[in-house]
Amino acid sequence: MILTLQPVGRTDASVLERIGSELAPFGEVRIASPKPLPSRPLGHGSKRYRAATFGRVCKSSDGDRVIAITDVELCDPELGLRLVFGHADIQGRWAVVSLSQFGGEGEEKLVERAVKTAVHELGHTLGLGHHDANPQCVMFFSEKLADTDRKGRDFCQPCAESANLTLSRLRT
Repeated sequence: MILTLQPVGRTDASVLERIGSELAPFGEVRIASPKPLPSRPLGHGSKRYRAATFGRVCKSSDGDRVIAITDVELCDPELGLRLVFGHADIQGRWAVVSLSQFGGEGEEKLVERAVKTAVHELGHTLGLGHHDANPQCVMFFSEKLADTDRKGRDFCQPCAESANLTLSRLRT
C-alpha cells in the first residue's frame, strides 16, 4: 500500500517525517508537497474547519490512502461534534488528522497522539468502525485527549484481522 501524508496549511516537516516513519508498517509512506487550507473556516469568526472539506484537498493526491495532516481545528457538524481530532471517508481512501490539540505536552506526545489518530482514521478507510467495547484498541472513539492517551496505537486482534483483509488486497 502507498500511504501519502498530505500536509495542509502549516505543518512542521520534522513532525511529518516522524509520523511517516511510525506509519511505515502499513506500507510505503510518501510525504506530498504542502497544499493550502480549504477556502474558509466553518462560519464567520470561527477558526474551525469542517473535517469533510479536506476530502477535496486529498482527492488530487496520489496513493492508495491519503491522510491530510493539518494544524487547524476540525469539527463535524453533521454528527454534532464541535471538535474532532480526525475524520475519515468511511471505506474511502482519505482521512484528515488535526495536530491542533496534540502539542501542549511537547513534540513526543504530539507525535504519539497524531500516530494513534492517523492509525484510527486509516482503520476507517480500511472498513473498520469504532470499537467502543475495547478502550485500549486504537479504534476506540476518542472524545477527549485522555481517551487517545489511554488507548494503544495498534488494532486489537479482531480489528487487525478485518483490516488485514483490505490491506492484503492493497499489497497486490
